[in-house]
Amino acid sequence: MSRTEATEGRVVAAVRGEPARARLGWGVGLVAILAALPWFVGSYTLAVLIDAFIYAVFALSYNLLLGYTGILSLGHALFFGLGAYAIAIPVVRMGWPLGQAVLLGLGLSVAAALLLGSLGLRVRGVYFSMVTLAFAEIVHVLALKLSRFTGGEDGITRIPAPPWLADRTSFYYFALLVLVAVYLALKRLMSSPFGRSLVAIRENEARAAALGYNVFAHKLVCMVIAGVLATLSGMGNAMFFSYVSPGVLSVLTTIDVLLMTMVGGAGTLIGPVLGAGVVQVLDTVLSSVFRHWLLIFGLIYILIVLFLPKGIVGTTADWWARRRTPAPGTQAPGTHLPGTHASGMQGPGR
Repeated sequence: MSRTEATEGRVVAAVRGEPARARLGWGVGLVAILAALPWFVGSYTLAVLIDAFIYAVFALSYNLLLGYTGILSLGHALFFGLGAYAIAIPVVRMGWPLGQAVLLGLGLSVAAALLLGSLGLRVRGVYFSMVTLAFAEIVHVLALKLSRFTGGEDGITRIPAPPWLADRTSFYYFALLVLVAVYLALKRLMSSPFGRSLVAIRENEARAAALGYNVFAHKLVCMVIAGVLATLSGMGNAMFFSYVSPGVLSVLTTIDVLLMTMVGGAGTLIGPVLGAGVVQVLDTVLSSVFRHWLLIFGLIYILIVLFLPKGIVGTTADWWARRRTPAPGTQAPGTHLPGTHASGMQGPGR
């Protein structure tokens, strides 16, 4: 390799590394700001943020299916509700320790994901969506009918949280810590060969199968991971509100997380987190000001779909990429090769 080619490679690598370093700086700064918020905001604002953190984990789990694997599930609320009831029924009704209930919920989520995936993944597209919706609605009806255990429409109240999460500030930091940990874990997963295989399956399933990937196994593992994360968020929701009702299993819960994913930007990691924050804050603000706030929220969502078709993060990333991409026949700023000046004129020595 010539000296000029080596230098050019280093320059290009440096330019490509700039966005990564910038994203790291922005991420650390954002986490630092969120960590400092309890000193400046009230208890109500912390409650809204905790709810947003919980739903952000839920949205990240759904984005793993929709955004990175191309699986549209209409029954993802099954895992969210499973986590909530796995905490409520054993602890409140049966007197189990909280730790055992958590382990039971995680085990049930893995079993449910394996069962749903083994049956549903044999079909594709809208047929898979209908299978997941049917499973979730069956469990939803069971939660309504088995009132002896679930409380029926009244739900279950007085769900305890661990003593070290008794005050709202402690719960806030715990929810933030879990969100950051899940985000970093998924970031590592998607940069691994398994994560890149999921993206390949999303882009062209037939070609991925032709290249030797076990598409069914990859999708099944993806469903298990997404199900476990959704179950964890459901557990957090039940412990924070000390209440669970069959509504968490309804299709409306799945639509909520679908909305969060699409608003933020499917196929990105920060998108669902931002989408969960935007939806939860708009929900809180609009419902407290306007009587028909759902109509206003619907109009806002229509505007987002029209003007930000890839979500807030996806559309912004596309705009930034176009802005940084040099026009044909030109060089990117700051990538002048040795022996040339910034003006593009030939330097001395030729």
